[in-house]
Amino acid sequence: MLIANPIYDVVFKYLLEDLEIAKGLLSEILQTEILHIAVEQQETSTFKESIR
Repeated sequence: MLIANPIYDVVFKYLLEDLEIAKGLLSEILQTEILHIAVEQQETSTFKESIR
């Protein structure tokens, strides 16, 4: 079982918020040139009405 380390997860998320760093990092990982990156919503919160 793998357990995510929250310290590294936060650092990785912070790095990927900068589009130039994200393009460079993904280019190195994928061994291909990344031409365009689009930022989309990453997290959502939903509210459910309580059942009465």
